[in-house]
Amino acid sequence: MERAKSFLEVRARAGGVSTKSGVVALICGLVVLMVSMQSVGASAPFTGGAAPPKPNATSADLKIGFLESVDSLNPFQGLNDPSYLFYGLIYDYLFSFDEDGNYVPNLALSASCDAVCMNWTYQIRQGVTWHDGTPFTVNDVVFSINYNSQSIFHLWAFEPYMNRIVQCTGQYPRQGCGAYSNSPWNVTVYFDRPFVPGKSLFVPIIQEAQWSGISPQKAQYSYPNPNPIGTGPFVADAAIYTQYLNQPAQPLHLFKNPNYHPVGTHTGPSPIDNIYLQQFQDEQTMAISLLRADIDLAKMTSAGIGTVQNQPNVGTQEGLLSTQYWNEIGIQQSDPGNKNTPLNPARWDVSVRRAMAMATNKDYVVSTIYQGKGVRGDSLVSPITPEWWYDPTTDPGTNLTFDIAKANAVLDAAGYDSYWTDTGTGKQYRMATNDITLSIQTNACMCPNPPNVTKLVPAGQHLQFKMDVRLEFPQEQQTANYVQAEWERIGIKLDVQALAEDALSAEVYGGLTDTYIWYWSGDPDPNYLLSIESGYTLDGWNDNYWNNATYNQLYIEHLAATDFTERQSIVRAAQKLHYESATYIIYIFPYGEWAYRTDLWTNWGDWNAHPYRQMDAFWGANPLFFDLQYTGTVTPNQPPVKPVISGTTYRSTFTNVTQAFTATSSDPEPTDNLTFKWDWGDGNITVGPARPATGTVTDTATYAWPIPGNYTVKVSVTDGFNAPVFSDSIHENVTSPPPALGTITGFVKLASGTPIAGASVSVTPGNYGNDTVSDGSYTIQLPPGTYTVSASAPLHNTSSQSGVVVIAFTAKWVNFTLGFTAGWIAGTVVSDADGSPLAAIGITILSGSTSVAATSTSASGQYNVSVAAGTYSVRATSSSYVQQTKTGIVVTGGQVTTVDFRMVAPPPPPGGGLSTLVIAGIGVAVGLVAVAILAVLLMRRKRAKESEESKINIPPR
Repeated sequence: MERAKSFLEVRARAGGVSTKSGVVALICGLVVLMVSMQSVGASAPFTGGAAPPKPNATSADLKIGFLESVDSLNPFQGLNDPSYLFYGLIYDYLFSFDEDGNYVPNLALSASCDAVCMNWTYQIRQGVTWHDGTPFTVNDVVFSINYNSQSIFHLWAFEPYMNRIVQCTGQYPRQGCGAYSNSPWNVTVYFDRPFVPGKSLFVPIIQEAQWSGISPQKAQYSYPNPNPIGTGPFVADAAIYTQYLNQPAQPLHLFKNPNYHPVGTHTGPSPIDNIYLQQFQDEQTMAISLLRADIDLAKMTSAGIGTVQNQPNVGTQEGLLSTQYWNEIGIQQSDPGNKNTPLNPARWDVSVRRAMAMATNKDYVVSTIYQGKGVRGDSLVSPITPEWWYDPTTDPGTNLTFDIAKANAVLDAAGYDSYWTDTGTGKQYRMATNDITLSIQTNACMCPNPPNVTKLVPAGQHLQFKMDVRLEFPQEQQTANYVQAEWERIGIKLDVQALAEDALSAEVYGGLTDTYIWYWSGDPDPNYLLSIESGYTLDGWNDNYWNNATYNQLYIEHLAATDFTERQSIVRAAQKLHYESATYIIYIFPYGEWAYRTDLWTNWGDWNAHPYRQMDAFWGANPLFFDLQYTGTVTPNQPPVKPVISGTTYRSTFTNVTQAFTATSSDPEPTDNLTFKWDWGDGNITVGPARPATGTVTDTATYAWPIPGNYTVKVSVTDGFNAPVFSDSIHENVTSPPPALGTITGFVKLASGTPIAGASVSVTPGNYGNDTVSDGSYTIQLPPGTYTVSASAPLHNTSSQSGVVVIAFTAKWVNFTLGFTAGWIAGTVVSDADGSPLAAIGITILSGSTSVAATSTSASGQYNVSVAAGTYSVRATSSSYVQQTKTGIVVTGGQVTTVDFRMVAPPPPPGGGLSTLVIAGIGVAVGLVAVAILAVLLMRRKRAKESEESKINIPPR
C-alpha cells in the first residue's frame, strides 16, 4: 500500500477553516453588519455600509475571497477548491466547458475516436504561446499525457483520467501506447479498452521545457512549482511563490494574459486585468471586506451567507455546485488480510450498513443543520447533471429512506438481536447473538475482479463504531452528533472523534476508523466519480476500499458505451448497486454560496441556470472571467521593455561553480517598480527586489547548479500592472568538473577607470563565461589550455585577447577596457494646444515590434535614451493624450537624433453627464439617509460587540 500511504500524505495537507454555526450566524448577522459599518466609518468617509465611491483604478482588478488556502502551486499536489481555481486560471486543458457544461475546444480544436473509441485523436491548436513567450507545441501535449499516464505509480494525481491509457514498455513516446503525434498538430492517445469520455481528459497541459527535468515522483510529493507557467488566461506574478507562502497575509496575484487564444465564444483575453486570490481566516472578516468593497467576490458558507444578503451593492447566489460536491458517511471496507485491525468486523455486513442508512434522517440534516441550503444526498453523481443522476426515490424497492422501525427490523433479522449495557451511561446497544458468517468481496487482492472471502462477526460482537469527522467543519460535527443520537435508537453506539483534516485523512486511508464524514467532488462526466469507488483506484483514491466485481464491470462498461442511452442506463445501474451497498451514506449535496459586488462588476449571470460559470468551475477558461464587465475607470499602463540578458546565448560551466547573470529593462512610467524573476531551468527561481523604473534598470543574480545537465535560463520582468515580459533564453551546459581547474580573472572598465557591472566575459573554445559584478570584476574556472577571451557589454564595443594560457590551480589575469558606442534619441514633448512642456509622458523605443528601451519626460518635457546604432520607432503615450508613433528614426553611434512630439488631447466623450458638484450632493444625501438608518438600528440593538478587523494586505484599487 505504498502508493495509498503516499496519497494520504498529500491529501492530508488539505486544510479548512472553522466557521460559526448557522444558528449563531443568523443571530449575529445583524451584529456583523453593524461591525462592518463601524469598520468602514473608522477607516474611510462614512458611506452607511455601502461601497465607497468607484475608484480611479489603473486597472480592472477582481479580488476573490475564500476561507481555505491555495494549498499548493503545483497542480499535482493541491486539494482545496481555491487551488483548483488557481490551476484553472493558469493552465489550460484540451477541452473546457461553456456556461451550460457543453464541451468547447481549448488547446484541442477537435477530438475523434475510432469505431470503438479505444484510440482518440486530438487536433491541437496552433499559435498558442506559453506565459514565458515560447511557442506551445504538440510535443507539450504528448509530454503532459505521458508524464501522467506512464508514471502512474508515482504520479497519480489525475489517475481517474489516466489509468486506462496503454502503458509503454521501453522508450516512449512511440506509436501504439501512451500519447503519440502521428502527424503535425495531431496527438493520438491509446487506451487499453474503449474509453468514451475522451474529451474529459482533465489533466492540465504543462510545459515540457519546465517539467521534463522534474521527476514524476518529485512532482507528486515535493516540487513546489514556484514559477507556474501555463497557457491559461492569467499569468502568475513574479512574486507568486512568496505570496503563496505568506497566505493569508498576502493575496496571490495573477495578471491577464494579453495573448490568450480563443476558447468557445470568447475570442480574446479576459476583460479582467488582475485577479487577487485572498484567503480569510474567518467568515466574518471576509463578509466585512465584501461589504467594504475590499473584495469583489466571496466563496461563503451556508452559515455565513445571511450576513451579506440584501445589503447595498451586494448580490448573492446559491445552488448545486458544478463540481458535484457532496458529503458522505463513509464506512470502511478495508481488508488487512491476516493482520490485526482495530476495526469492527460488522462494518462488512451490508445489513448493518443498510440499517445505518435507514437510521439517518437526511431531510433533517439538510433542513436543520444546513438550514435548507442543499439537496438530500443519495447517489454518487449529483443532480446538477440530471442525465447521469440516479434517483433512488423512483425505485421503491431500493430506497433506503429514513425509517427507524425498518432499521431495527433489519438488524433483528441479521442476527444482532442481543444487547449489552454500556457501564458508563447505562444505555443498551446491540450485539451479535451468534457467530455471523459473511461472504464478501474485498480489496485484499488489489484487483478489479475479487473473489469472495469469508469474514466472521463473532458472537457477542458489539455494534460499536468509531466515527471521524473534520474539526474544521462545524456542520459536519453537528451531523455526526445528530447521527450518534439517531443510531442509538437502533442500538448502535457511535464514538465521534473530531480531527484536523490531515489526521482524519491519515486514519481513513490507513484503515484506522470504522466510519467517517468527508466529501468528494468531480467533473460533469460520470467517469471520475464512478472511478473513486472502483477496484481500479484502490491504490490511492478509493478511500473506503470498497471493491465489488459487479460494480467494477459496470464501471468498465460505462466507459465503452458509445450510445448515450445505454451509457446512462449503465451509470445509473452502477450507482444503484453502490447505493444499495451503503458503503457511502451520501447525505447532502450542499449548495454553493457566493456573494459579489454589483457596483464595480456587472454581468455575473445566473449560476443556477448556467452552473458552469460558477467561480468553482475550474476546468479552464471559465466563461465568468470573460463575461464580467468592470464599471470603474481604467487608466492604461504600458508594459516594461523586454529584458535582455547580457552575454552569449550558449555558455558552459561546472557543477557548484557560481555564475553571475545580468539583465536590463526599462519602463515608460517612472512611477512603476520593476521586479526581475530568474528561472534557472531546474525548478528553482530567484526573485529580485522591486526597483524604481527610472532609466535603465539592471538586475544581477548568481546561481550554481549542483547537478550536471543542460539548463535553459530566462528572466522575466513585471511592473505590477502588466503580465510579466520574458527575455530570450540562454543555455547553460553544466558538467562535472575535471580533476584540475585553472582560473581567468580580471576587470572590465571604461577608459576613465569606471567599472562596468554586468559586462559579459566569454572564453572559447568551450563557451565558458561569466558576468562582471558591481566592481567590474569577473572570475571564470576552466580546464588548463589556451583560449581566446572576449568582453562585451550592452552599448559598448567588444574586446578580445587571444593566446591566453591557463594553468591548473593558477589564476590568469585578463583585463579589458571598453568604449561606449551608443547613440541617443532625445527630444521634447509639448501640448499641441499651447506648447507647454508635458511631464511624465511615456517614451518607448521599438525595433520592429519589440520594445528595446523606455523612459519618461522630465518636468521640462524632455527625454534622452541611449540605444545602439540602428533604425527605430519612437512612441509617446499618456492616458491624457492621443498616442503618437514616429517611425524610421535612424541613430548613429556617438550622435544625438532628435524626435519631438506635440501631444493632442482626445475629444470629449459624446453625451452629457452629472457634474462633480451634483454627484457630491447626491453622495451627501445618500450618506444622511444611511446615517439615519444606522441610528435606528443601533438604538434597537441591545448589546454592542467590539470587533477589530483583521489586517489583510489587499492591494488598493
